[in-house]
Parts: sequence; C-alpha cells; structure tokens
Amino acid sequence: MTNSAAISENENLPRVSVMVITYNQADLIEETIASILAEPRYPNLEIVIADDCSTDNSRDVLAALRAKYPNIIKLVLNENNLGITGNSNAAFFETTGDFVAIMGGDDLFLQGKIQAQVAQFLADEKLVLSYHPVEIFEHATGRILAITDQKKRLTKRSVYDVIDKGGIAGASSMMVRRSACPSYGFDERLPVVSDWKFAIDVAFNGRVEKLDGVYGKYRKSGTGASERTYQLLDESLMALSFAQQEHPNDIRLKRACDKGAARYIAGEVYRSLANHPERTTTLADRMLSHRKSPFYVLVWFVARIAARFPFLRNIVTRAAGRTTHFFK
Repeated sequence: MTNSAAISENENLPRVSVMVITYNQADLIEETIASILAEPRYPNLEIVIADDCSTDNSRDVLAALRAKYPNIIKLVLNENNLGITGNSNAAFFETTGDFVAIMGGDDLFLQGKIQAQVAQFLADEKLVLSYHPVEIFEHATGRILAITDQKKRLTKRSVYDVIDKGGIAGASSMMVRRSACPSYGFDERLPVVSDWKFAIDVAFNGRVEKLDGVYGKYRKSGTGASERTYQLLDESLMALSFAQQEHPNDIRLKRACDKGAARYIAGEVYRSLANHPERTTTLADRMLSHRKSPFYVLVWFVARIAARFPFLRNIVTRAAGRTTHFFK
C-alpha cells in the first residue's frame, strides 16, 4: 500500500484546508469543488470558499454546495469586492488546517493530489511547500496547451529556487504548512501577484519539494498571457523588492532576486518582439540592469538588433519559443 493510499484510509490525520477564491464563476465553481471532493476523498478536509462580491448567480450555487456539504464547506461572502489579494486573505484567515492548499474557482484538482502532498509533509517535518506539475488547458476547447515543470533543471528545492527559477507555475499546485505562513497572509501591497510573494515568504521557513506527477489542471481563458505578464511586470518586480527589504542581509537572496528579475524581463523582451517591438529596447536595457551574465548580454544584443529589422523578428521569436524554460 502506498503512503497516499494509506492516508486515504486513515482518519487520524492532520486537517487540510483548501482555500478557493472565486469571482463570477457560477458556471465553473461546481466542477472545481467536485474535483476536490472526488474519491478517494481525504478524510479530514475543509473547503473555504471566498466569493468576492460576485454579480452573477455564484452565491446561489455556493449556498447549494454548502447545504450539500455542511461539514466540509465554509463560505466567506465579501460585502465588497476586495480584489485577488484581499479575497485570498479573506479565505486564508478562515482556514483551520495544518496544511493549506490554494485554488482558483476555475481550476481543478486531480485524483490523489491531497493525499500525495500530505504524505510528503508527514515524511519531512522541515518541508513547508509542496508543488506539482499542472496541465494548462484551453477553456473553450479543453485542449491541453502545456504541462508545467517538465524540465529537471527548473525543480525548486529552496526559497532561492522559487525566486530565480521563475516561481511556482500555477498557485493551485501549492500546498503549504500553515505554521510556516506569514502572519499577514498574502501581501496586501501586491494586488495581483501576491501568490508569488506568499510562496517566497513560506519557503523562507523550510524546504520546498516537487511532487512528481500531474495533479491539477489550470484553465486558460481571457486576456492573452503575453499582455497579462507585461501588465504585471512592475508588480512582479516589486514582490522581489519587498523580499529583499525584509531580508537585507541575505546576499544569496539578492543574487536570486536579480536573476529572477532578469529572467522575468527576458521573457517580456522576446514576447514584445512579436507583438510590441517598440517596447523591446527599453525592456532589454532594464533586463541588463539586473544581470550582466554572458547569457543576458547575448539576449540584450540579439533583441536590440531584431527590434530594428522586422525580417529578423520571426526568426528570433521562433528560436525563443524553443528555449522558454530560460524565461518566466
């Protein structure tokens, strides 16, 4: 019997809280909750759903779910819209579990996820953050677009890896040890990307471990990823700046933050070549201000040349597409 199978049958287990944040996802939230409750169900489970003042019929759907699972589901119904970070904290501070899993109201857990991650924590008292690969799928068609964390070189084992290897791809893959979480929860200074800072804060307190196997699905819809990551560039770099301010004497952290910032901006450099070449030069210069290693000098040089000559852009962007593991 595997550790995770034994966990499914053992009711004397630590409590797991799944915090679900949702806004206007009435058509999706039932599927999300069903994926958490799928058999074999983890025996000591609570699901905290924070609804951010939805304007659709989400609350009717949530009330029905609560009535069906009164001993498992707890609802947090915000009177005003708090935004992603505020709603994350609304859910987080209502959790009571020893371990907390994070989930968006449109994402999906796959069978055995909770049991497998709990088994990791029980096997290692210094483990504070577990994550796993997720399938990214297209909402309209169900087509699988990618599977995260397939490159061994990008495996995260420490806070420094979480920073300089591009963060955790998919917050819904994370389970954390509640005692390792910051007292303020998700950093309210970051309206959107607080999940990255949250992972950094938790990882400072112990070990990070990847769970092999795909245990979740991330739904892709709405604004294209390239424009979305550009919109969040300044806030993402601010998260790294806050981490450095909180640990000013950690030289290794500063190096990791510089590398992480350069990595993020390098991704934007090549995405801008395809869609917004007018941004490329400024982004390339900004990237180089964080890290001047030979690789990033080469990226800077190639990007600036390609931005000037349209016929080179397709060549460079195609080549960059084959090396996406270097960029966030």
